[in-house]
Amino acid sequence: MSVFELVKANVTAYDLAVAEGFNPSRNKLICCPFHNDKHPSMKVDKRFYCFSCGEKGDVIDFEGKLYGLSSKDAAEKIVSDFGLSSEDDSKVKEYKREKSEQQIFAEKKRALVQSLSTVMDKLYQLKNSYRPIAEQDSTWSPVFSFAVNKYEYIAYLYDYVTFEATDSELKNELEELLQEVEKIER
Repeated sequence: MSVFELVKANVTAYDLAVAEGFNPSRNKLICCPFHNDKHPSMKVDKRFYCFSCGEKGDVIDFEGKLYGLSSKDAAEKIVSDFGLSSEDDSKVKEYKREKSEQQIFAEKKRALVQSLSTVMDKLYQLKNSYRPIAEQDSTWSPVFSFAVNKYEYIAYLYDYVTFEATDSELKNELEELLQEVEKIER
């Protein structure tokens, strides 16, 4: 049995997507790794097909495109990763997937939105915990004042990052915003 037959008989594109860290939906859809996909548009089953960019193929094509490998190298990598027994196990190679600039940016943006959401939640809880007992109370807790002021600012940043800023604007401001949110969180 050739390495190609071995792979195709034992591994599907769905199996490979799960092994590579993708989280398919109930309909077996994932965000396409071959273009800037914000909503799942790639169906992974025995084969794969992206309804957005049109990429398609079998499990070997998926691995090859994901790592930039030839078909033979992709098949050998799958054999190695899934522990399949092949006639020629002497050519086991280690492969490391390199993230594109767009993937790194998307991860940082996701981390920023997650941080903003977490900080907003913490500030909301602080606002409610340190709220003055009576509305007429003129002595506000410094924690309450801080939480009220920063909550509005963080809510603005969340809306800006999520809805208003373009990716090119965010690329220039991302590191600054991450540091600023981290500072407020401390």
